[in-house]
Amino acid sequence: MLKPRPPRTWLVGAVLVPALLAATGVLAQGHRIEQDLGDRVAHAIDESGHADGAVSVDGRRVTVSGVVPREAAQVRALVASVPGVTAVAVHDAEPGQLLLLVRADEIVLAGTPADEAERRALVEAVTARAGENRVTDVLAPRAGDRSPVTPAVAASIAGAVVENGVHDFSGVVQGGVLTARATVVDDERATTFGRLLTAAAGDLAVVPSIEVGPSTKDSALDLPALGDSIDRLVGGNGSIRFQPDTTTWQGHGPVLIQRVARMLLVAPRATVTVRGHASAAAADPRGLAETRARMVRDVVLGQGVDPAMVETAISLDNAPESTDTSRQVDILVR
Repeated sequence: MLKPRPPRTWLVGAVLVPALLAATGVLAQGHRIEQDLGDRVAHAIDESGHADGAVSVDGRRVTVSGVVPREAAQVRALVASVPGVTAVAVHDAEPGQLLLLVRADEIVLAGTPADEAERRALVEAVTARAGENRVTDVLAPRAGDRSPVTPAVAASIAGAVVENGVHDFSGVVQGGVLTARATVVDDERATTFGRLLTAAAGDLAVVPSIEVGPSTKDSALDLPALGDSIDRLVGGNGSIRFQPDTTTWQGHGPVLIQRVARMLLVAPRATVTVRGHASAAAADPRGLAETRARMVRDVVLGQGVDPAMVETAISLDNAPESTDTSRQVDILVR
């Protein structure tokens, strides 16, 4: 009688183990190839002077995201010329925001253009329609973003304001919408300006709030509008925050505060409150919040803002320091 043969587990191992090792080697080699290709593409984009974009690689197919639309064709051709690339996809940078504030003699521009070239184009176009108004530029170029409107549209909106007797204007462009506040001297001009603003905004949807009131040629900027614009600028750039349980800046806090301070220079009658937050669970929550507020105030004053305008306050939050709002500083205008 024949005895049953024992299972040949050794044979399974002898076949599968080398196969698995080979597959693992192929995957690792494929990852190294993709990483090398991505590095070479990123280096080529950087060397060309184009704005930084996010590069991802799938096999030999390369995708570049966050590209300024005017550079899309050049970037596509550049990436296609890198040895090893077989296919290229280019995704536009996301539209950011543009803030346009106007009073009797000043236009303030803030927002997130893609790069210095786009910033200059916006400033030059608006300056050409500014008349006797001076232009204060607090635009903050940021890779991955771009202006939500062309320089021509920005200039058209500014022109509609300064050429039609409007004062204390604030306009926020974001997500294809222009949200505008303005004061004019009479009902007739309010109707006319509403029509002109819609025409100037091109394809943007316009949400206007136009009030009738006396001229404010010699008065301060509309403070609620300024405060709202500062909130949008700060919130759209990551807010002003510190590392948990420290007074170490998170991100580019001082740069953002400098831009806010330059906006405050147009409102010498404003009262500005710098409110520092800290978690109540911190070792010295009051001292931490006060130091954070004082550090922000010092940067504001360093830009020439009148010290009499700026006061500090603190807020002790119940949330832990790991929570964003428990380690930020607010700048409030009234």
